[in-house]
Parts: sequence; C-alpha cells; structure tokens
Amino acid sequence: MAPAQKHYSIEDFQSRYLEITKLYDHAESLVGTVESDFVKDASAQLELVEPLISELGDATDVLAEEFLLIAEGKKRRGKSKASKSHIEGALRKIFTALHEYHARVQGAGRKARGAIQNIADPIVQKIQKQVEQVIIIFLEFVQISLHSIMGKMELEALKVRDPRIVALMMHQQAMQQQ
Repeated sequence: MAPAQKHYSIEDFQSRYLEITKLYDHAESLVGTVESDFVKDASAQLELVEPLISELGDATDVLAEEFLLIAEGKKRRGKSKASKSHIEGALRKIFTALHEYHARVQGAGRKARGAIQNIADPIVQKIQKQVEQVIIIFLEFVQISLHSIMGKMELEALKVRDPRIVALMMHQQAMQQQ
C-alpha cells in the first residue's frame, strides 16, 4: 500500500466514496435504457446491457468496501486492510465488461448489416470516465498496477486524457524506491 503524505478530512473521504458509488447510478441508468420508448426490443437491449450492469454492480460493491477499509486505516493512522488484488480485480472486471459490451453491440450491428449505435452508448462513455476517476482515487492510496487492469492502448489514452495519472504513477514509483 502506498503511504499517503496528505491528511484527509472526513469530507475528503466522503466525496471520494461518493465518486466511487456513482457507478451504481450509471448501472441504474443502463437499466433505464431497457425500459426506454426508443428501444424496439427490450429483451434484446437487456441482453446487451445486463452483463455490464451485473459486473458493474459487483465491482462497485468491492471498490466501495475496499475504500471504506482505506478510510478506516487512515482514520486510525494505521496500515490499511484494503486488498490491492481486490481493487485491481474489481477494476479489471469493469474494463472487461466494457469490452464485452462493445463486442455485443458490434455483433448486433453486424447482424443488422450496418453500424449500430446503442441507446446505452452515452451512458457507457460516462461509466468509462467515472471508472477513470475511481482509478485516480485509488492511486492516491494504493499502489495498483494499471497494466494489470487495462490494456496498453487504454492506459496510453488515459494518460493523455488525464495528466494526473502520470503524476500519480511517478509518485508511486518514487515511493517504491524508498
């Protein structure tokens, strides 16, 4: 675990926890796409989004639980009991579910003989951005391996979109060398 030099207030922890649990809201929004008036076949839409909803919910459960362990450890100024492997596994689960969702949408597009954009795509983009924020939160507290969570292309794109990632990775490397 990466020792954080910064003092965090209760409000700091609460705001970070709420950022993590926003993933639940996005999962709920995906459920709403099944019930949308714009969807012709609700069961086909459910087949597209249900695996992502399920994986997102399960992974968010783990991430929220692990963050609470981090917060409790910092509150007691002791070592956190959070599990790096649980955090990385949950994040990897989300990235895998996102890839599988895109593959299902592309498969549906091939069957429809053309490019298809699903009503859930904007929500999936929000999930991607929110997961990136969650990664930044965990990088503040835990030395997680981004290479084990996402592919090289995703990592490079993330570094371009958010320079804080590079700074946090450099900080983690410096902490390992101490």
